[in-house]
Amino acid sequence: MPRAPRLDAPGVWHHVMHRGIARRTVFEDDQDIRYFLSRVARAARAGWIAIHAYCVLTTHFHLLIESREPGLSYAMRRILNDYVRWFNRGRRRDGALFRGRFSSRQVDSLEYRRVLVRYIDDNPVLARLVPEPGIYPHGSARAYACRRGPLWLERSWIEHEVRARSNSDEYEPSRYAECFGAPPSSALARTVEHRIRTRGRGRDPLDDLLGAAPERVLAWMRDKARLADQTRIDWPVCDAAEISALVRAHACDHGEWPVELTRIRSSGWRLVEVALLRDLCASTWTEIGRRIGTGEQGAIRAHRLHGRALLEVSSYGPTVSRLASEAIAQCYGARRAAGGFAPRESQAGDGHPRARREERRSGA
Repeated sequence: MPRAPRLDAPGVWHHVMHRGIARRTVFEDDQDIRYFLSRVARAARAGWIAIHAYCVLTTHFHLLIESREPGLSYAMRRILNDYVRWFNRGRRRDGALFRGRFSSRQVDSLEYRRVLVRYIDDNPVLARLVPEPGIYPHGSARAYACRRGPLWLERSWIEHEVRARSNSDEYEPSRYAECFGAPPSSALARTVEHRIRTRGRGRDPLDDLLGAAPERVLAWMRDKARLADQTRIDWPVCDAAEISALVRAHACDHGEWPVELTRIRSSGWRLVEVALLRDLCASTWTEIGRRIGTGEQGAIRAHRLHGRALLEVSSYGPTVSRLASEAIAQCYGARRAAGGFAPRESQAGDGHPRARREERRSGA
């Protein structure tokens, strides 16, 4: 199967990562890391790429790169070839050091770019190398904790973010941790890792959905249902485990929710879970079927019923969109939208779930 072409152009941002073949150690000591970073610095000084954040560990590295001319692939080829030659020559070995070509994911979303800085900074902490990112010597968090760092590190965007957050005209290194110091939640880290594994297609919807009113989220979901492609995988926005837990918690709180379609009666909670797993988590049909206890075809049928429910059941769309907004806000730590997310009290024939079980209401 041919490899997908790498989307690249001047001004495009990328999350670049690479790992040693068979997960072997590719940076055996500090001298290895310093030489690798010297190759990164050379590419940045030559104007091929701009480095906004980085972290180099023993088995892999992460770079947040803005592409310039002649492009990402050219720059990374020069960096990796130089490093592998140097590594092999010093150890009298030959052959591959890294597995395959390097991985990159385009970063279209400003919010996701902020998440990536936190994720990259947190790597040495997760590896238990240091208790906090700012003291790891081979990551950009340490550079941003000082007024000056490597001359090849492009600090403009991150310093702008810190100044805007602190409402200051001058960059204060102590403010960096306030803006980027909090590690991503486990659910958000899993979402990043899912994006690393998944080559999403189309524009990243995160900036449009985060903080959007439920009506805007509903319009997005209706467009996705109308243009449904059973094989297409888009960018993951949320974590699948968190989505399932959220929907099932609502189902437990509010009771059964029968959705009446023409000659079909289905559970609204089941349709919502399938829809959010596919649309927000980019889960495959097999993964969705496993989560809801059915096969791949059952997951596909449920998603088609979700599309019908958006058109035929007046209460279904507002409920699923409010749950989608809740899920996004919960994943990214954003403030929940006003108005709550409980479905309205049921009315005959329109598909509303019960407002609450009588015993829960009496016990309140």
